[in-house]
Amino acid sequence: MRAPILLVPVLLAPVRAAEVKPIWVSVLPAQPGRVYGLGVAGLAGNDAQALRQASDNARADVISRLRANVKADTRITTTYQESRGTGTAATGTRTQTAQVGTQVQAQAADLPGLVVEETFLDRPGASSYALAYLDLAIAQRELQARLGAVRADLAAERGGQGVRAKLVAAQVLRKGYLELLKLDDLSALLSGGGGDLNLRQDVLEARTGTETRMAAARAALTFGLAPAPGLEPDPDVTDAVRSAVLKEGMGWSDRNPMFSITVRAHTGRSGVQVGRGAWWDYQRSADFIVAQGSLSLGLVDVDGQQYESTTLVAKGVGVTEFQADTLLQADYRNKLAKAVSAWLADLGRW
Repeated sequence: MRAPILLVPVLLAPVRAAEVKPIWVSVLPAQPGRVYGLGVAGLAGNDAQALRQASDNARADVISRLRANVKADTRITTTYQESRGTGTAATGTRTQTAQVGTQVQAQAADLPGLVVEETFLDRPGASSYALAYLDLAIAQRELQARLGAVRADLAAERGGQGVRAKLVAAQVLRKGYLELLKLDDLSALLSGGGGDLNLRQDVLEARTGTETRMAAARAALTFGLAPAPGLEPDPDVTDAVRSAVLKEGMGWSDRNPMFSITVRAHTGRSGVQVGRGAWWDYQRSADFIVAQGSLSLGLVDVDGQQYESTTLVAKGVGVTEFQADTLLQADYRNKLAKAVSAWLADLGRW
C-alpha cells in the first residue's frame, strides 16, 4: 500500500509592482506630440525627497533633449551714436540689430505643458526614477496666449508728453521686452522638439520690433551734467558720465536735458574743477601722500523732482602729489560711472 501523499502548502510572496522596473526605465516611450525625459536619484534621504529629486531631473532631461536640437544662437549687435547738430545740444542714441537664431536659457519650471507622468522606487538598487514629458500642443497654446497678452500691452502704450509719461512708456516697453525674451527662449525649445516654427517667428518679430521701440524711448530720456556754481566739470569726468549714459541707451544733451546729474563738492573753495581741481585734501606721512575728497551726486528731472542721491569718496595714494592726484581722479571717474550706470539701469522702476 502506497503511503499517502501529503500536500504541503507553499506560501509565495506577492509580487509588488514596485519591485519590477517599468519598461520606461530602460526605454523611453515615443508618442507624437510629446518629448520624454528620464530622471534618476539615489535613496540617500527619505523616499519623498528622492522622488522629488528624480522628478526635477526628469524635467531637466526633457529640457536637455530639446536643447540638443537647437543649434543657432541670437547675437544682438549694439551701436552707440552721438550726434550734434549746428546750434543744438548733443544727443546720444543706441541702435540694435538682431541676427536670427536661438540661444536657449530656459529652465524646466518656465516651460508650460511639462509634467511628471510616473515615478518608481527601486529599493534593491537604492535608486528612484521619474518619467516626465512635454506636451507640445499645451505648451504652444500657453506661449501663444502669453504672446497675445504682451502684444496687447505694447499696443496700448502710445507714449505721452512729460517726464513721467516717458518713464512709464519706457517701463512698459522694458517689461514687454523681458517677457518676449522668455517667450523667445521657450519657443526656441519647442521648435527643437518639432513645435510650430511660426510661433518662434512671431515671437522673434515682436521682440525685434520692441527692441527698436525701446531704444527710441530710452534715447528720448536725455541727460546732462549739472555741476554746482563754482564747480567746473573736467572734460574727463564729463566724458565718463556721457559714456555711462550712452551705454545704457539714453540720450545726452549739453543743454536743457530732461534729467540732470548734479555734482556738489564738499569744500569751501570756489572755482575748482571736478577731476583736477583742489576739491580734495592731503594726508601726509613719511612715505606716502594720501589725496582724498568727496562729492555729492544727485539725479533731478526738469520739473525739479529728485530721484537719486549719493556721496562718492575718492582716494589716491602715491609718493608724490601728482601720483596721488592721478589715482584719485581715476578712482572718482570709475565710481562716478558705476553710480550713474546703476541709476540708469534701475530707471524703469521709477
